[in-house]
Amino acid sequence: MRAAREAVLVVAGCLALYLAGAADVPFYTRGEPREGLVAREMLRSHAWLVPARPGGELARKPPLYYWAAAGALGVLPERPELALRLPSAVLGTAAVLGTWATARAVWGAAAGLPAALVLATTFEWTRAAVSARVDMALAAVLTATLAGWTLALARGTRGATALAALGAALGTLAKGPVALVLPGLAAAGLRIARREVRPLRVVPVLGGAAALAGLWYAAAFAREGSALLDVVARENWLRFVDPEGAATGHAHAALYLVPLGLVGLLPWTPLLPLALVPLRDRRAAAALAAAWVATGVVFFSLAAAKRSVYLLPLHPAVALLLGAGVAAPPAHGRLERLASLGALLFAPAGLGLAALGGALALGVDPVPLVQPWLRPDDAAGAATLAAAARAASPWLLLLAVVTAAATPLVARAAARAEWRRLVLAVAALFALWTASFDTLLHPGGVAQRPARRAALRALPTRPRAPLLRAGSAARVAAPGSGRRRTAPPLGERVAAAARPGRAGPHRARGERGAAGGARPPGADRSARRGARPRAGRGRVAAPRAQNG
Repeated sequence: MRAAREAVLVVAGCLALYLAGAADVPFYTRGEPREGLVAREMLRSHAWLVPARPGGELARKPPLYYWAAAGALGVLPERPELALRLPSAVLGTAAVLGTWATARAVWGAAAGLPAALVLATTFEWTRAAVSARVDMALAAVLTATLAGWTLALARGTRGATALAALGAALGTLAKGPVALVLPGLAAAGLRIARREVRPLRVVPVLGGAAALAGLWYAAAFAREGSALLDVVARENWLRFVDPEGAATGHAHAALYLVPLGLVGLLPWTPLLPLALVPLRDRRAAAALAAAWVATGVVFFSLAAAKRSVYLLPLHPAVALLLGAGVAAPPAHGRLERLASLGALLFAPAGLGLAALGGALALGVDPVPLVQPWLRPDDAAGAATLAAAARAASPWLLLLAVVTAAATPLVARAAARAEWRRLVLAVAALFALWTASFDTLLHPGGVAQRPARRAALRALPTRPRAPLLRAGSAARVAAPGSGRRRTAPPLGERVAAAARPGRAGPHRARGERGAAGGARPPGADRSARRGARPRAGRGRVAAPRAQNG
């Protein structure tokens, strides 16, 4: 297949997969609407420098995602779900395309498409690409750093280190200093392994990235002062060493991410032995990808706060190694045997998936079988998914038949170690099932979740919709009031944010200010922007479910 056709196939396939149902699946957790409120506030206030929530509370993350989301929301104000998820889908697609181009340039044309398909269809990557969160922004731009350094090692490509520096700088604007730490650790890993690192130009690349991103941090600090330092410390240092003390949550044991990482790489986890094949040649590019993965896993395992999505920036490196392993597989040996044993799992998994889809299409309700192990709201969600499956029974039945018919082809490719054909077949089935779930089952499955979650669904469709409503003790500072307010202690604020039933940290802080104590550090900033005072009392309106 010609390179241009492959590139078009990669882009079209990713966008079709990631945008399937993006406008139809309502917001049903706190994370997505929380980020959406920040994007909408940017549009309302025209304050693009420092992202903030309604009421002045600084956003938890730097501005890169919020800039993109606010731009999309301005173009698509009537479709907030699609608008806020669009940046992740586009960035995820761009990263897959970059991985394809890098694998093709370094390991040959045969490695490009398998590497792209592996990355595009891993479970964690797909989940992040359809989510209105900042994680994909970090992973996508760090893919540019990985690609630039890989090309610098393999081919000495002109401008490769500039690409690496740009990726690290944008990553620092997406999620903070971790975008400098991860490449630095990978380079250190190469150095410890006594590999050549001079082509990477580590100090100029990371120093230049820090200086470039530092321009925004300096401007933001000049405007917000200690409030910005407070957020940076909490979201980076305290999250790493003491998430419970900072009330950021997600504290887990050291090995917590190992099984989650393997699950996140599904459906490609059984083929991971092939990722070790390129390391046999002792090529510097393969060593960099391996160091990127190994040091990243160690770093995030040492952190006290752990989430599976933290491993997302490592997925492109895994995809590069797997693509190279598929392009030049071992003819015999331990790795070939391990990969062949793992590949035997695909056929029974396909049959099981076909059986489940057929059973749902025929009206079989599996919820009573698993209900004892589910929380009440999850059981309710499973019941609504089963109801949505019955409504989509013709398509599900067809999907089950197609999967059952393709399973023998998958089994034969696995038995013959035809890795490229196996990757194509598994990726096609995964994409078909994922797109079907997101368009047919997921929208109806979450629309009827309990009210506490369903109420988180909707942002007002127009970015300039009122942000405050009557009824709480929080007041908006009058323009020109000029009163200096001091932020409450870090632990008190984030603990208030973590309490169930709170609308968010900005609400807790606003109530404290109204009682005569400290006020949010952004309140005066909101007044300086020209925020109009509301009559009476106001509070940030919690997102509420919309009809239709």
